Order: sequence, then C-alpha cells, then structure tokens
Amino acid sequence: MKRKFLCVILMLVMMFSLAACASSNQNVNESSNEENQTAEEQKEPGNATIYLVRHGKTILNNTDRAQGWADGPLIPEGEELIKNVGKGLAEIPFIAAYSSDSGRAIQTANLILAENKTDAKSIELVQKQGIREGYFGAYEGEKNEVMWGDAAKHLGFDNQEELLASGGNIIEKIMNAVAEIDSSGEAESYEELKERSFSEFESIANEAYENGGGDVLVVSHGITMGTILSQIDASIVPAEGFANGSVTKLEFDGNVWKVLEVNELKYAEEGKSR
Repeated sequence: MKRKFLCVILMLVMMFSLAACASSNQNVNESSNEENQTAEEQKEPGNATIYLVRHGKTILNNTDRAQGWADGPLIPEGEELIKNVGKGLAEIPFIAAYSSDSGRAIQTANLILAENKTDAKSIELVQKQGIREGYFGAYEGEKNEVMWGDAAKHLGFDNQEELLASGGNIIEKIMNAVAEIDSSGEAESYEELKERSFSEFESIANEAYENGGGDVLVVSHGITMGTILSQIDASIVPAEGFANGSVTKLEFDGNVWKVLEVNELKYAEEGKSR
C-alpha cells in the first residue's frame, strides 16, 4: 500500500516538474520573440535617399495651361515616358512611396511602381496633400502665357521673358504676383506653398531616416519641387523648370541634405533602351 502511495506521489511530482519546464520554455520563447520584435521595431536610424519625380505630361501640359490644383490625366506620350522612368528605376528597392493627392501624380507613381522588380512593386502608395502643386486661384486652367504675362506686368516687366531673365527666385516672384492679382483671392503665396510643401517633404524624409533609412519614391510637381529644392540649395533650381518625368535625387542623414542629381532624365533614357 505504501509503495502504491509513493508511486502516485512520484508520478505527481514528475508531472508538475514537466509542466513547470514547459511553462519555463514557453516563457523563454515568448521573451525571445518579444526581444526580436522590439529589435525590429527599434531600428537604428539610417540615411534616406529620396527620388523626387515630376509627374508625366498631361492634357493640360500639352495645351500649355496652368495646372496647379486643376488636374488632367497623362497623355499616352506621358504614360510611355513614365513607364520608361519606372524601368530605369526598376532595381531600386523602395521602402516607401509617396505622391501628392492629385490624379496625375498618383497615376505617375503607380506606373513607376508597376515596373519595379523588387518587393517595392507591392508597397502601398501614400498620398500627401502637402506636396501637391501650388494653387493659382482663378488662373487655374488658364493659358500659361496669360497668367505669366499678367504676373510679369504686375511686377513691372513688359513680358514673361523679361521676368524669367530677371534672376533671383522666379518661383517666389510668380507665386506672390499671382496671389496679389488673383480675382478669387484664393491663390497661394510663396510662403504658404513653402510652408506646406517643405514641412511635408521633411516629414517624409525624417520618417524614412528614423525607420532605418533606404530609398523613397516621391512624385510631385514642378513649382512645388522648385520650392522644396530652394530650401535646400536655391542655386541649383533649374531656371527652365523641371522636365516631366525628371528625377531629382537627394540624401538625408537626419540633419543635412545632400543633393545628388537634379532634373535628371537618364532614368527615362535607360528605361527606354531596356
């Protein structure tokens, strides 16, 4: 009887011991998983490389009309160009992709991502209102020669050519002039455009930097891109403006910007040859 009792006791002790070991192993595994997850979440900051692309040519570009918040779809020629840009960037493993909330920018970004040969092909495109084009008020959809001509005369120039040849920050001059003469009173000033666009652009770069760095696609607009670049180095903003499908490449280390390429069309050219 005593032997049976001792056997039962031993069996119970062994069962409790096994249960305790299993629980301990489970706790160790859970702790290890939590540590790995925490390590993944707490990545070391790293340099962010931004590929800033101007959207493809649209029907409003094609008819030379002011296209700020007004929006037109890409024409076939514009789509073909952007597909080539995408092919030229096909090996870039973008960790994030952004565009303005304008249809032409969204269309451009999606065409670029569709050509990508890395995991970037499946990343979600994030739309940011802050990097949309400047707003021209009542001049939206108007012939560019009319808007620029009116702005030039308001600034004391005889024509658009004289304004362009005057030097300095042409974007600042044109945006402020249009804001002052716009009959709707709603056109954006240069300061308003600068504040919303550069703060959004910096936010995009900072997020990439804090999350370990990497390559980031950003699709925006000519005047907005010029405004952003002016805050980094005004001397390299192209006087002729940014070409449709051009790539401006910048690097951000958490504090300092480094401009690597400006208004570059080589990606479209490389993509066309593939």
